[in-house]
Amino acid sequence: MKLFLSGFLLAPAISLCLTLVGVADVEETIQKYRASFEKRMNAELDEYGNAARKARLNYVDSLKKVKGELSRAEKLKAAAQVLAEIELVEGGEDPGPLSPDADYRFKRVRETWERGLSEIQSARGKKLKTTLSIYFRALDAEKRRLTRNGKIKDALVVEEEELRVRSLPEVKAMAASAASEKEPKKPSENLALASKGARADGARRPDLMIDGKTDHKTREGFAFGPTPCNFTIDLRSVRPIGLIRFLLYELDSRKYGYRLLISADGESWEVVGSEKKAKGWQEISLEDAEARYVRINGISNTANNDFHVVEVEVYEP
Repeated sequence: MKLFLSGFLLAPAISLCLTLVGVADVEETIQKYRASFEKRMNAELDEYGNAARKARLNYVDSLKKVKGELSRAEKLKAAAQVLAEIELVEGGEDPGPLSPDADYRFKRVRETWERGLSEIQSARGKKLKTTLSIYFRALDAEKRRLTRNGKIKDALVVEEEELRVRSLPEVKAMAASAASEKEPKKPSENLALASKGARADGARRPDLMIDGKTDHKTREGFAFGPTPCNFTIDLRSVRPIGLIRFLLYELDSRKYGYRLLISADGESWEVVGSEKKAKGWQEISLEDAEARYVRINGISNTANNDFHVVEVEVYEP
């Protein structure tokens, strides 16, 4: 059986089935409910399957253009990476994560494809939610009617159908996805991690800025130094950057003054953000930016002369 679809046009079909109750036994009624439900599920699956296939074809076409550009520029290693991606996608395989040294044009094309797939999946999930809601309401109404009429065994048959649908893998996945959406979202890969090769320098305990941990206490869990001071993250190569986040000490009411700078070579710096009364998480979005180094210039602290950075995160566009 295919999964899943929308509830549009499903309600009339279920309503028609409801009129049959009392003429046929409950199992026949459930079969009619299920047939209407699955018909719409299959139709929606075909629609979104076609959309996903079209997105894949567009991705392959874009990759071929990028490969041509790289070949003309004699970037043979980068062109070979793109060719390998084309072969995997055309073969129906999951290409997996991109290599950190992939060309920026390759990365942008991949990001466009993944964003399109995410939008397709999101639309499909919304319709699925509507379909399930209609189906469960119909089953619940029938179960209540049977219970009121004293037909407990028949009501249990309806309940079994509800449990069957709730146990379907994609229904369970949708429930898990709905729960995760309640949590704050952030970009997928933090480049400023020691585990990904990043290095930190400046003040004391700079390693704590790139360990992936945000828990901190009054006297531990952060890098620090007397103002004015610099905290520098080396990403080890020039990367496109779309977002920089960093957490300042936030266990009291103190506020900090800072400047945020980026650089491709470690010598020429560009100021991309500043704040005089900052506290907690700071987020700076960038456009068309590329850098290897990210620097926080700690200027002031309303509580004392030290500047405290708990964690730094850097994300590509």
